[in-house]
Amino acid sequence: MSGKRLPPHERLRRLLERVARRGQPLLVVGIGNEMLGDDAVGHLLAEDLASIRRDGFLAAVVGIAIENAGPLIRRHRPDVLVVLDAAIGLGRAPWGFVPPSRLDTFCHSTHSVPLSLLITAWRTDNPRLEVSFIGVTPHSSELGAPLSREAAAARAEIAAIFRECLGG
Repeated sequence: MSGKRLPPHERLRRLLERVARRGQPLLVVGIGNEMLGDDAVGHLLAEDLASIRRDGFLAAVVGIAIENAGPLIRRHRPDVLVVLDAAIGLGRAPWGFVPPSRLDTFCHSTHSVPLSLLITAWRTDNPRLEVSFIGVTPHSSELGAPLSREAAAARAEIAAIFRECLGG
């Protein structure tokens, strides 16, 4: 696909295959509020991926506060960090990568600290850190709502790609 953007499933597959091939430490953090429908998708994905057993891989839930990822990043010193969360602004896409330069306009406004500021701080502490943000389009964030059919399908697709590329 020269000159064209890769679809998100292919981009994720290539990222994970590269990480596996190089043996790079990978940290996945899931953001979300389990009580708010699709806002829980990052949280639930991190729980799904926690069962993957691979050296250098860790998936963790950080709840509604992405700043909770800071101690994990310091402790595990990953080369690659993948952040999973609900994100508005993806158009019709069920999920996709959000460029770090656009994080503060794409993500739910439930975060107290701008994601771009945190990423800058993490990269100051770990200059080799590569950060990818994967957003899932929310369809419902009502109190007590389950995941929408669309968010559940995106969750299943993303988890399947991780398992295919990393095992588990």
